[in-house]
Amino acid sequence: MSGISIQNLWKAFPSAENRDDVLVAVQDVSLEVAEREFVCVLGPSGCGKSTLLRVAAGLEQPSLGTVETDSRPSVVFQEHGVFPWLTVAENVAYPLKLRRMPRAQRRDRVAELLDLVGLTDFASYYPAQISGGMRQRTSVARALADDGNVLLMDEPFGALDEQTRVALQQELLRIWEQTSKSVLFITHSVDEALTLADRVVVMSHRPGRIIEEIEIPFGRPRDIKALRLDPRYAEITVRLWDLLEQRPEQEEAA
Repeated sequence: MSGISIQNLWKAFPSAENRDDVLVAVQDVSLEVAEREFVCVLGPSGCGKSTLLRVAAGLEQPSLGTVETDSRPSVVFQEHGVFPWLTVAENVAYPLKLRRMPRAQRRDRVAELLDLVGLTDFASYYPAQISGGMRQRTSVARALADDGNVLLMDEPFGALDEQTRVALQQELLRIWEQTSKSVLFITHSVDEALTLADRVVVMSHRPGRIIEEIEIPFGRPRDIKALRLDPRYAEITVRLWDLLEQRPEQEEAA
């Protein structure tokens, strides 16, 4: 069973320069994310990665093709998707409140999620009172509160410093191993893709097409520092960078 099934997806937008023309962002993309699989989509800036995720999330409609998920997906964006007027606990509780979960059950579920992301001691804090990494943990906890089987993440750690990013990558791996969701994760970082993914899907320059899929051979659970010492890590890193640096004419010849 697929957590996500994308078939022959095209997405085009009206051109800003010529109203009779269109800009093709995503071109004929087909992609399956299996149940409990962690897939990273890697590609150069402007290649349509985020557009692909927005269509998968139902935030944009495909121009052609289909997207199916086995449940309503939860989404985490790069920007801290938290309400500044709500506390950490209230932010996490928000989707549960929309679903009209009973108050006592909601309180227990929020406590469970805050413990999962390491924010129990910050439940009553407002977003302005915590760090960027903690705000992003709050976003992840709120997405998990939706309790669907599919998690879509659009460069969620891209705006963080390197130390915080690595810490949250390790935290995400721990959470994913406990929740076993299907994850589609957008990134422009080769290191991040190798750290997190079961499989890395590489997209071309715009219009975004899939030019290669690479299975990641590292077992789980993963230790980020130990991965760097594996000689296969360097080999796959070089291969991914070669793909990212290909120009359109090279992609056609490959």
